[in-house]
Amino acid sequence: MLERNDYSRLLIDVEAGVGTVTLNRPDHGNAVDDAMHSELTRVFDAARRDERVRVVVLTGAGDTFCRGGDSGPDRTFTTHTGLTPIQEARLIIESLLDLDKPVIAAVNGDALGLGAILATLADVAFVVHSAHLGDRHVPGGVTAGNGSAALWPAIIGVNRTKYLLFEGALLTAAEAVDLGLAHEAVDEALPAALALAARWSARPPFALRSTKSVINLHLKEAAARALAPGLALEEQALAGPEFARRRSTEGTPTCSTSPAR
Repeated sequence: MLERNDYSRLLIDVEAGVGTVTLNRPDHGNAVDDAMHSELTRVFDAARRDERVRVVVLTGAGDTFCRGGDSGPDRTFTTHTGLTPIQEARLIIESLLDLDKPVIAAVNGDALGLGAILATLADVAFVVHSAHLGDRHVPGGVTAGNGSAALWPAIIGVNRTKYLLFEGALLTAAEAVDLGLAHEAVDEALPAALALAARWSARPPFALRSTKSVINLHLKEAAARALAPGLALEEQALAGPEFARRRSTEGTPTCSTSPAR
C-alpha cells in the first residue's frame, strides 16, 4: 500500500484512483538526500501493488521539481535499505520501469540530475515554462551512468544523448518538449498532470496497464544492456581523480544524480 506514514521525505496522497507522490525537501530544492534516495527505491513498487492507485503523479514541493543529488556538507552517503548506494540507484530506475500504471510528472521547476531522469522516465511530463532540465555529470567529472546515458538513447536517439551529456546542457522547457524528453510546456504543471490523471484513471485498467507494459519493454531492454555497466563506471568515476579534482576546485555539482555524492 502507498501509505503516507511510511515516508519522511515524500508526501503521499491517494484520491479517486490517483496516487500523488511529492518530493518534499523544498528548502533544499528537493535535492535527494540519503533518506529520500532510500524511499525512492520502494515508492514505485508500493504504487504498483496498491489496488487503489490507477495513475501516479510525481511532483516536487515548492518551486523546484528536483535539483538532483544532495551535495551538502551534512550528506552522509549511507543508505536505509541495507543496499549500497549504487544498488539503490539501480533499484529506483528498475522499479520505475516496472510500474505498469501511468506515471505523469508535474515538473514544477528545475529538474536536474536524478530529477531529470525521474521526469523523463515518466510516461508524460508537463514542464513549467521557467524550468530547466539536464544532467551535468560529465562536466562534473562523473560517468552519466544513473539512467540518462542508459535510457535517453531509447527516447531521443544516441547522438542527441551524446551531445546533451557531453555538453552538460540545461534545456529549457520548450527545448525538452522539442527533443521528446517532455510532453508539454505549461504555466502550471500540477493542474495539467492531475487533469490528465483523472481522465486516465477512468480508462479500463487492464488495457492501460498491459499497453504500458508492452511499450516499456523497449526501455527495459535498454536498461538490461546499459544500466548496470553505466552504474559500475559511475562508481569507478566517483572514486577517480577527475571527480576528486573537480570537487576540490569547484565543489560538488548540485545537479548530481549520483547517490554517493
